[in-house]
Amino acid sequence: MNARLSESFPALRRFATATATALVLAGVGQAASFDFSGDLQAGNLTGNPWVLQSFMWGTIETGSGTGTSQSGFSFFDTRNISQLTFTFGDLELSSSASPGLFAGGFERYTDTDGSSVPFTIRYAGTTVATGTSVYLYDEVEHSNDVTAVGTGQVILTAPGSDPTFFNEIMALTGNTGQLDLVLTGFFPVNQQGLFATTGTFTAVPEPGEYAALGALGMAGFALWRRRRQ
Repeated sequence: MNARLSESFPALRRFATATATALVLAGVGQAASFDFSGDLQAGNLTGNPWVLQSFMWGTIETGSGTGTSQSGFSFFDTRNISQLTFTFGDLELSSSASPGLFAGGFERYTDTDGSSVPFTIRYAGTTVATGTSVYLYDEVEHSNDVTAVGTGQVILTAPGSDPTFFNEIMALTGNTGQLDLVLTGFFPVNQQGLFATTGTFTAVPEPGEYAALGALGMAGFALWRRRRQ
């Protein structure tokens, strides 16, 4: 499912979300994933309205996260997930829609200037994999909704000094190195562009189309769960 299509056609997006949720639930035992909490620093305010009379940020300058739990990775059979960290940065606002009182809005960040900071995964301070941040997408239900959910994608391209984790991800993804992100929490900490985040990265051993649908479906599920709460 093309991310731009899902942003532009809500009916198509709802259909994709329902389909993807079924796919994820059917294949949950085949995927390996890790949860994280972290933060990111945004910069370059735009004139695009966002939530609670604030504005969108034009750049994600830096981001980081720490593992909180995992499932399906043999790498962690003898290791502590809390020692896993990642960093990334320099993604620019490439498309967006401002929310209204009764209408949702979204932001999509990609590397539009060719200077993206590599996505780097470390374990206990040692680099275990590096790659590229493809995109980060977040959305809100309306202009008073300060907590966003969303999706993203990372392509890992090289191992670190310890290649064990990278090799396992490559084996799981059919050598694509693709990690799909479900962003379950994205909310402001201060007015200087600092945001707190929570989410899940998943290495899915299925064709990329199903993996993309799965990420979209889980984001839809997170949004549905929050509405019920």
